[in-house]
Amino acid sequence: MDKILVFVEAKGDGPRKVSLELLSEGLKLVGSGQFSMEAVFLGKLPGTVKGKILHYTEKLIHVTDPALENYTAEGYAMALAGYARETGAKMILAGATQRARDFLPRVAVLLQTGIASDVTGANWDSNPMTFIRPMYGGRVLAEVSFSAYPAIVTARPNSFGVGASLAQKGEFAEFQAGISPGQVKTSVIKREETTLGKVDLTEADLIVAGGRGLKAAENFRLIEELARTIGATVGATRAVVDAKWRDQADQVGKSGKTVSPKLYMGAGISGAIHHIMGMDTAKVVLAINNDPHAIIFNYANYGIVGDLFEVLPAMTEELRNRLGK
Repeated sequence: MDKILVFVEAKGDGPRKVSLELLSEGLKLVGSGQFSMEAVFLGKLPGTVKGKILHYTEKLIHVTDPALENYTAEGYAMALAGYARETGAKMILAGATQRARDFLPRVAVLLQTGIASDVTGANWDSNPMTFIRPMYGGRVLAEVSFSAYPAIVTARPNSFGVGASLAQKGEFAEFQAGISPGQVKTSVIKREETTLGKVDLTEADLIVAGGRGLKAAENFRLIEELARTIGATVGATRAVVDAKWRDQADQVGKSGKTVSPKLYMGAGISGAIHHIMGMDTAKVVLAINNDPHAIIFNYANYGIVGDLFEVLPAMTEELRNRLGK
């Protein structure tokens, strides 16, 4: 029976949503009788995170080592690659988060294997398995497979659903990574939390984003009010972040975050390709722009041609009335 490892990350007092998505997909594969699955957590494991993960997996492996006390790409890569070798895993699944994108290519090098990054779909039943990943700003969907194993796959958040949890908790075990002192050449000097507990853009179901069309930082209150009304997360373009109107954590695009929400509302965004590459897999896109020829309309399911300073307040007011807020 082939083994699948799911690299699990924590956010706050629980596992990341994308980790639960992949564990849910793994449980489907386990149900087919062809695979076994283990969740793998590296470093400090909060008790609340552990309890939630155990309801989504047959077995949770906590990989420990002094080198994993603080995150480094080197330490995490050595630990995960070592466990994959030890268990003869056929595949490693992980969310396409900033951390996974940082260290999983190193894991691929250590295991001398390939990696399919940022996938948005999978054909689990095909032989060999194939995975769908967008390319060239979402204009092309490539279908990729592996000729050698173990395979490494990272999936965009919100590409799969979170299934029902298991009635019984899975098994828990620890694995000592055994990283020799001196193997990890980097160390963490300082760490700061900047997300302030808000929903991460990469896992948000609803996003309201603003661009240069807002004209000034203070006008982002229009975006924030609409986002607050519908329970959305605020996003921004690179130009906005470069102008210091919003924090870099809010940036959507090739040099920012890649998102796949159920609804993406963009106001005052022209549709530069580096921004489109960050949101092209959104399920529904609504664009608001006063230029009927704005590129973003080519990617939108719905478009409003109008002055955002009139459209956004009217939309917010109407939604408040409909939602009873």
